[in-house]
Amino acid sequence: MSAAVVLGVHSPTQLAMVAVSALLPDIDRPNSLLGRFVPVLPSLLEKIPGKRTVTHSLIMGLGLWLLLKGTFPELAIAFMIGYVSHLILDLFTGYIAFLWPIPWKVGVPLFGIPPVFVETAAVALWGVWILLDGYTYFLNLF
Repeated sequence: MSAAVVLGVHSPTQLAMVAVSALLPDIDRPNSLLGRFVPVLPSLLEKIPGKRTVTHSLIMGLGLWLLLKGTFPELAIAFMIGYVSHLILDLFTGYIAFLWPIPWKVGVPLFGIPPVFVETAAVALWGVWILLDGYTYFLNLF
């Protein structure tokens, strides 16, 4: 969400799109935030293509972006900010099939640091950044 504000997204509708699109890649897990509200799709996605495959791919992101660009162009950039930021962060907590249907999975190895520590540190740093009004300092650099 902070990335969206820094990149000039300020309307409530666009910020809502950022939030939903940042959660969307994890729809392939029944215990994810969105997965809990969708009855069957998460289980199917987790079993058939697999976890962190189709929903974490550039093809899905590009396809949904094109759909939004044609129907709600004012939301397309907000969608991409949320979706791509999720993919980038997931690179540090495991491996994703960025180029699905090509079965290669990519990730950034953190030398044995458990993903939960990475996620906790990211949330803590984000909280400190917000408390210190970091995005305002960032914007003043330009």
